[in-house]
Amino acid sequence: MKTITHRFKNQWGAASLLTALVLLICITLVILLTSKTVLVETQITADNYRTSQATAAASAAMNHAEAYFMAGGLDHDDEADAINKVDYIETGVEPTPANCVTLENTNNINQTPFNLSLTPAAGGQTTLAQFYFDNSDDNACDCQDDLSRDIDHDGDGDCFGIDNPGKNMTRALVTAKGWSDDCAAVRTITQCLTTFDVFDGGEGPKQPFVSRASVGVFGNATIINRYTNSSIWTGGTNDISGNAFATYLRPSNTETSDYTEAELNSEDETANTQLVSTRNAGAGIDVITDDATLASKTADQFFDMFFAMTKAQFMERAASIDQKLTGGASPNGMGGLIWVEGNLTLNAGAVVGSPATPAILVVNGDLTLNGGATVYGVIYVTGALQITGTPIVKGSVIGESNSTSGGGGTLTLVYVPIAGDDQAPPFIPGTGAIISGSWQDW
Repeated sequence: MKTITHRFKNQWGAASLLTALVLLICITLVILLTSKTVLVETQITADNYRTSQATAAASAAMNHAEAYFMAGGLDHDDEADAINKVDYIETGVEPTPANCVTLENTNNINQTPFNLSLTPAAGGQTTLAQFYFDNSDDNACDCQDDLSRDIDHDGDGDCFGIDNPGKNMTRALVTAKGWSDDCAAVRTITQCLTTFDVFDGGEGPKQPFVSRASVGVFGNATIINRYTNSSIWTGGTNDISGNAFATYLRPSNTETSDYTEAELNSEDETANTQLVSTRNAGAGIDVITDDATLASKTADQFFDMFFAMTKAQFMERAASIDQKLTGGASPNGMGGLIWVEGNLTLNAGAVVGSPATPAILVVNGDLTLNGGATVYGVIYVTGALQITGTPIVKGSVIGESNSTSGGGGTLTLVYVPIAGDDQAPPFIPGTGAIISGSWQDW
């Protein structure tokens, strides 16, 4: 009996060893599982960090693209071989984890996306980003200020009513991409950018000169219009007294399509024109006077005849791009929406707007155009208009005041349509807009 008890006591150590071994295995498994969880969580945290980097980089690229578009549309390059070409396009060349370096922007900006290298001001990891525009017909159709509107009126698929696909510089899809510091993560954002209508019905004035009052200052003007058949539309009398007064239209039996844009917009009254009205011959069919439709309008109603916004909205929009001027400040060198509060004098050498970026200049006061001043675009004057010397306006002039303006100068006014007349609309700074609901990211 004693022998059997002793044998059992000798086995108690083996049981303890087995129990300890089981516990050790369990602890090891717990440690391994915990380590794996920590590793996975570390990977998830790293992935989230890289994704956050890529998202921030893509957002920065989108902000840059929006600012670029708002400043001048899709075509900032005025070089002859780059006009009507989108400045930054997709090439498919992107950073990769194996080649995570900043892509260079080539000299020809029409051949590459816009590439960014983003480093925090305080230093740290550098991320990469790029953006590019696409104004192909499909995107031009989709990226409208009213997504429910079909503006492909003639059914040719170009979505802006002219046989000129891909030439609309006012509407596009922008794609922005961002990469993490190691280029392992990438985020993509797309958004539609467009413009809103400045003019009522989307089309600018159809005449070189429109006034609620008499012709006045235009008694000495040379007015050239190769696009439409009317030169002057006024609610007052025909005050033609200057020796230099003359109006010219496109020759009979010709179309605008018969001429180049340069020929249509030339200030040479002897080129591709026919004389219609002079002081001695009197007013021709291109001069419409004493129109009660104009004379009966209030100042605000007259403004609303031409613009798709109120004066207050126009002023606010101009202020948003720092182009609301006061205290006699000159808009020399500016284009797009410009509001001048008070009287304005444009002196010799001043140039407002350009052929590529016309100005929509509203002067809430009197305007004096001195010799040598040049304006490209539409001028709207609430007060009196005075002409001295030989200024040039390529566009239209609209006079709101009921008082007769004057001046002994000779204005050359060449009608150039801002929108409509089968012209691809130019981008007008101050009219850029983001299509609500068009944002997508992945």
